Amino acid sequence: MARHPRPNGRHKPRTPPNLIYRTIGASGGPTALATRLGVSLPTLARWRREGRVRDAAAVLEWAAILHPHHPAKAYRLARRLAGLRPMRRG
Repeated sequence: MARHPRPNGRHKPRTPPNLIYRTIGASGGPTALATRLGVSLPTLARWRREGRVRDAAAVLEWAAILHPHHPAKAYRLARRLAGLRPMRRG
């Protein structure tokens, strides 16, 4: 049974979902991702808190892990992981 937000604001999320947090889960969890990227768990936790990844090599590797056969999707994800806005089309 789904919960619907009440008029008084109960059961509403306090903040929007963090992209880094969701992507860690999609990558197999923090331990598996830290091992594949060659970073420590505290580094992964710091990226999650900041909401972006400052290590360019890690961003590209992480995007390739999630989208190995779709370079365009990997590029879009890499931009979002780095905290950049999506590219404008047209």
